Amino acid sequence: MKRKRSINSKAVTGIILLIIAVVSAVFVRFTGESDKVFEAVGLRNTELSDRDKMYVSFIDVGQGNCTLLKCGDKAILVDSGEVGAAQTVINYIKNQNIKTLDCVLVTHPHSDHMGAMTKLLYEFEIKDVIMPEIPEPIIPTSKTYEKFLVAVSENAENVIAAKPDETFSYGEMKMEIFAPLRDYDNLNDMSAVTRISYGDTSVMFTGDATATVEKDLLKKNIDYSATILNVGHHGSKTSTSESWLKAVDPEYAVICCGLNNDYGHPHQSVVNRLEEFGIKTYRTDLLGTIVFESNSKEFTKCD
Repeated sequence: MKRKRSINSKAVTGIILLIIAVVSAVFVRFTGESDKVFEAVGLRNTELSDRDKMYVSFIDVGQGNCTLLKCGDKAILVDSGEVGAAQTVINYIKNQNIKTLDCVLVTHPHSDHMGAMTKLLYEFEIKDVIMPEIPEPIIPTSKTYEKFLVAVSENAENVIAAKPDETFSYGEMKMEIFAPLRDYDNLNDMSAVTRISYGDTSVMFTGDATATVEKDLLKKNIDYSATILNVGHHGSKTSTSESWLKAVDPEYAVICCGLNNDYGHPHQSVVNRLEEFGIKTYRTDLLGTIVFESNSKEFTKCD
């Protein structure tokens, strides 16, 4: 019978002490620079944790939309992507050490915007759920939407209808609702057009709203300017009209779409228009998850 080798406890203890000493030395060297501490020991600190900044993560969920905004101890989630993206989104949020979503904004009930939301609602503590009231003739009848409504009723502390001229505050983040302005016969046009601001910086979300909604919005004497535009309907040619781009006047544009998707998103005409306006454009199908940070004065794209 072979004897099991005994573990040399003194050797193990020595190795542990050596590791502690190395990590401690690294920490002392990079005190106040936590990212360098992680990098120096072969790890990467992916938590976006500077409390004086707002982080905006356009999460790559394939052909869909999902954006996480975090500032201090407050977190807002805008849409979730398809059902199959649930674990990706859950993992990303948990990686930011977030346990509570102070606001979940569902721009409209198409599955590529809210399909994964059901699982998320059971996974985190949910404060507010904001979503548009849908006219009865176009209310979705899918199982995905029915399960989502059950999850909302069972988990959200507050359910709020997205209505124009409503404003909400989550810590230093301010949310303004601009649309839907009326009942449309197209579910895309019932999207909650929303701007979320931190200091002088802001992000405009339009869901899948078409140029019809953009035209209605521009009839009102409102400042729609934003630093970042989450391009409408994944870059479809039905949205992001020239007049809307002039009104929003963004420095950056982000297109959320899947690689080689079946819809031809983004449409070349939209890509060309953004280029003509001199707007720096980023795409999740080409870059994966895209993260910006704001110091309240300006946005910087994170590497």
